[in-house]
Amino acid sequence: MNSDYEEKLIRENAGLVKSVALRLSYACNEELDDLIQMGYIGLLKAARRFDPSLGFKFSTYAVPLIAGEIRSQLRDKGAIKVSRSLKADAALVRRAESTYYAKNGVSPRLSELSEITGLSQERVTEALTASDAMRNTENFEDVNLYSDSEDMNITRIDLKKSVESLPPRERQVIILRYYRDMTQQQVADIMGLSQVQIHRIEKNTLKELAEKV
Repeated sequence: MNSDYEEKLIRENAGLVKSVALRLSYACNEELDDLIQMGYIGLLKAARRFDPSLGFKFSTYAVPLIAGEIRSQLRDKGAIKVSRSLKADAALVRRAESTYYAKNGVSPRLSELSEITGLSQERVTEALTASDAMRNTENFEDVNLYSDSEDMNITRIDLKKSVESLPPRERQVIILRYYRDMTQQQVADIMGLSQVQIHRIEKNTLKELAEKV
């Protein structure tokens, strides 16, 4: 790939770095500008490695590499943390989710969790993400930010045949999320499920795909 094309990719996708940095900033106590600088290194790597013949958008390939670079540098600094308030909200949301499921036999929608806990839907999403990161460990080395590692996300590029072999529900979630670029809520509306259920299906399916690498 020539340098002009790489520069074009970097210039047109610089906004991805800020988007990823903002998302990761919920889990660490670092200045946003510092995270953005780390993320640009990931963007540069993505531009150098990207193969357009794969048939995927550059952003699909770049986002996990940007997040991975930020996370790697934060790990080296020992900087990743989940705030005390977010831990408390994560516990509140999980209790509400468990109580709702025990009573109704189905997982609550994001809006229902928001109503039950009194938290905004955005905060509920952050709390669910933080809960996944903290589950089964308090040690930083075992924390997976935002559900899955960058390697798991990259499987959407490398495991096209494996996606075709997934059960119908899991295959539909992956196709809508990563081939049609839909949000979890959009997928939930189409499939008649809750956003929380889509979150779980996506997470578990990405793990299954990663194991096949």
